[in-house]
Amino acid sequence: MQIFHKMITAIDVGKSWISGARARKFRGIISKPVFASVRNEGNVVEHLKTLKEKLRPDVEDIVVTNFPVEEVLFNTLEIPKELRKSELRTYITAEMSRILNLSSSEIALDFVRNPIGKALVMVTKIRRLNEWISNITAAGFPLPDVVIPDAFKYLQLLKIPGPEACVLVLLTRDYSVVAVCVSGSPLGIRTFSYSLDETISIVSEETGLNEMEIVQELSKQESSNAKNVFESITVDLPYSVEREIIFLLSSALPGSSIRDVAKFYIFCDPLGFTPHYVKLFETVETMQGKIQPLTLSIDAKDLPAGTIGLLVRGGEEFGKNKLVQI
Repeated sequence: MQIFHKMITAIDVGKSWISGARARKFRGIISKPVFASVRNEGNVVEHLKTLKEKLRPDVEDIVVTNFPVEEVLFNTLEIPKELRKSELRTYITAEMSRILNLSSSEIALDFVRNPIGKALVMVTKIRRLNEWISNITAAGFPLPDVVIPDAFKYLQLLKIPGPEACVLVLLTRDYSVVAVCVSGSPLGIRTFSYSLDETISIVSEETGLNEMEIVQELSKQESSNAKNVFESITVDLPYSVEREIIFLLSSALPGSSIRDVAKFYIFCDPLGFTPHYVKLFETVETMQGKIQPLTLSIDAKDLPAGTIGLLVRGGEEFGKNKLVQI
């Protein structure tokens, strides 16, 4: 029975902001979240200290934080059929050490095994991971229990239906991702530099509208200055994403074609932009008739989607022994 771990603290570090939440999990439901956000300019530890003062975590909290995707290498490995589950981590560590020409002591990794005999591996240099964790603890937060690649804070909340090969296009404030999924499980991930914040900033500068007003303008039937600016700066994006998907399929599912993909799912953070990017991607011939928006599988409770994803991930740690280091 879980006695002490009744609260989850989520720390979400972005390029221009640091946000977090502290919430209780009771009978499988995350409740009573306290949310805080600060600008990330200059000394990240000082801003984390400000966030800590607002969240006031307890030493017994389960602490979950993201890790920048640009610091993570994603790779898809074939898993030998005869390999036992207990041997999986040793095998994957040895393979990634060989591929990267690095000692196993220099890398930190995790993986997701797919039902078709492959594994999506996430690997980073352990030195960089330790630096990230040191920033968290230097600000006064308890030692994190879980550190996940940033994209996975969204994958916690997005359910890909069906057994077919599908592609998720994830567009966020800081970066974007294409992910190939089979049987609802991620098989391959490729990140690229498209930023929703940059797009919003350009439209805002050209029109004088804020983020919410831009979403409202894009939702209207009639043409507007905001729509024209948005369309002019995003017109080539679907074709860039199409190329990213083709590259990803060649490594994650060799021999497959983009025309073999059953569905293309679009998800944006901020959420309000999702329907407008769905419409945009319908212009690509290989995706026409296969594009769908993807919605959260959980009520966001007025919190950012990524923060909710971190809280959900923290909830998976209930019932486990908390790591205590002296």
